[in-house]
Amino acid sequence: MKNKNKSTKFPVARIKKIMQKDDEVGKVAQATPVLISKSLELFMATLVDEMSKVTVERGCKRVEVWHLKAAIERTEMLDFLKEIVDPIQDPYPNGADEGAAGVGPDGKKKRGPRKKKEPVE
Repeated sequence: MKNKNKSTKFPVARIKKIMQKDDEVGKVAQATPVLISKSLELFMATLVDEMSKVTVERGCKRVEVWHLKAAIERTEMLDFLKEIVDPIQDPYPNGADEGAAGVGPDGKKKRGPRKKKEPVE
């Protein structure tokens, strides 16, 4: 099954193969893998948007795994993922801004950006 119009981001043929590996699944309608692909795309977009909100609120420049945990805990629609992210420890449990606190996840003081040396004349 080729993805002729490229309207999906995830490989439709691979989704169909995964579905057919289950013994309980018989024939798969042509539109089904396309719908699952689009659903997966929308789910991932929601998850990434929520993670980026947490990252920006905390003043971080890099998305970390604890941002995913915080996003899942905040969003009611993502409640079904809470059991998966429970083992992840959040170094900022109160949602503290790591940039404002000046302390990194390892408890050490964060250094600021290096200053450029001015050329000596």
